[in-house]
Amino acid sequence: MSPPSEPVQADAWHLRSLAFCITFWLFGCASLAHADRLILRDLTLIQNVTVIAFDEEGVKVTDKSLIPWHEIELGTISPDKQADFDRLRDELGIPLFRIHQRLKVGDYAGAREPAEQVFPRYKDRNSNVAYMVCQATMWGRLAEGNRATALEAYFCCLRILRSNKVEVNQLPGSRHLKYDKSTGLTSDLLPVFFDKEQAAEGIPRAITAAKSLGSGTPDGVFVYLSSLLIAAEQYPEADIWTKKIRSGNTILKEWPELLSAYKFIQTGELSEARNLLEPKIHAFEPWNRPVAWYLLGLSGTRSKEFITIENGILDLLHLPAIYGQDHPALTAAALAEAKLALQRIQQTDQATGVRQQLLFFYGGTLHAEQLRTKPKPTSNP
Repeated sequence: MSPPSEPVQADAWHLRSLAFCITFWLFGCASLAHADRLILRDLTLIQNVTVIAFDEEGVKVTDKSLIPWHEIELGTISPDKQADFDRLRDELGIPLFRIHQRLKVGDYAGAREPAEQVFPRYKDRNSNVAYMVCQATMWGRLAEGNRATALEAYFCCLRILRSNKVEVNQLPGSRHLKYDKSTGLTSDLLPVFFDKEQAAEGIPRAITAAKSLGSGTPDGVFVYLSSLLIAAEQYPEADIWTKKIRSGNTILKEWPELLSAYKFIQTGELSEARNLLEPKIHAFEPWNRPVAWYLLGLSGTRSKEFITIENGILDLLHLPAIYGQDHPALTAAALAEAKLALQRIQQTDQATGVRQQLLFFYGGTLHAEQLRTKPKPTSNP
């Protein structure tokens, strides 16, 4: 007796259904394989688009929008481009995301390490991403006390800002660079430097970045370069840049005298510096006055005359009294100098008080860090 026909018919129906499902699944997988898909860090899924191109600025998709690397977590694109996409996502996306997060919370020292990773790739570009990287590099270097190399990053920021190709309000966080487009000066980095070796190290990079500004470079750039060279004790080269300062701007036209006083102090001609600054200390432009008080103070505290040293200390103490909140790095330098001068004239109690003020109110500055790490003198048995 032959077997019943029903099971045979049922098996054929199931086989046909299975074949249909397999075909549909294979077709779907093939379609997905050729579709581009991006997953953002906020878990947004972007699909049904085609990645047209990608470079240091980000990923451009079919609707012509540009998605920056710091927003992209993962992506699946055309197989022939996948390896390059993944490489740039790792090389740029990760440090750019870290920069974005550090700037957002105001951790500028923390932003420096990822910013330094990608700074060489962005320093010559003009874009929002390039500005974020250069600004993070500048503020990161300043946060760690390296004013000389921060100057290079600042000149890059200045070039990008002058190009009018960036939207400053897209910078993460609430801080914005305080700079004057006409003079090229920024209160974030006053034109005075504290370390000879750092200054010498920063000169070649600062000059290269300054030259990238091209025609119409504001005279404030020459002020910075001259001051940096004076700090490095390269006086003939400093004079070359000082002579380029020709602006009639009320702030800039005072700088040849301030730079001359700075040079006098560096070369030990203290009375010449004091004679130059003291008669007009209250007449300097408000923007220049913090540096003027600092230089006047140095011209006194480095003297060998007791009264002049005391006057120099009083001059330096204008910084914490008036400018401490706006210029903490310069104020810390003034307090460190005042402490040394008080020790020289054997006013140890006052020196201890100044030291405590420096550590308590300006503990995050370079001079406070140097004070903490400097070994305490040991007394003879």
